[in-house]
Amino acid sequence: MNWKERIGRWHLSRTNAVSRVPRGCSLRNAQSVGLLYLERDHEFHLTMKEIAKHLRDELGVNNVSMLSFVNEDMKNTPGWLVRKLGGGFFCKSDLNWYGRPINEVQPFIESEFDILIDLELEPVLALKYILKSSNAKMKVGPQQLDFPSDYDINIGLSPVVKSVGNDVDKNHDMAIWKEQTERTFQFITEANIQ
Repeated sequence: MNWKERIGRWHLSRTNAVSRVPRGCSLRNAQSVGLLYLERDHEFHLTMKEIAKHLRDELGVNNVSMLSFVNEDMKNTPGWLVRKLGGGFFCKSDLNWYGRPINEVQPFIESEFDILIDLELEPVLALKYILKSSNAKMKVGPQQLDFPSDYDINIGLSPVVKSVGNDVDKNHDMAIWKEQTERTFQFITEANIQ
């Protein structure tokens, strides 16, 4: 961990979470869902679009907003990414010197999603700022030891994630991510959350 990330984590730990009253909701009852994730490549972007389509078409979620972080400067972001109101992406150029997003994210933060889902297995500092500042009614994400209280509902890690650790190649990493994401969606869909 470099010194900028240490300062960013320190600042994040001192940032007060937005004052809100958490309210539970299952995916079957949700009208709006926000998805936070780290952008990887075009294939991953298409996977995220399929997930959003599944939420709309099969679970009846009216509004699905996706916000991704691209770990590049704006001039190096892929051409297939589009910025749009209430979602899209933000990049390194949109962060202040200690890693807090300062551009492009305010409409997403202000949205009162029924459910906000962090899809990253490992903490992404820029996404953690958004998660902490969000007005979402319920925040969901995978168990992360460094940030144990960020979510209203922590989804335990898949046994595959626990046993493999950090020594994985890209394809195996994506398989683990997909398995954990499926566990998350299955739990939030089937749980009797009122």
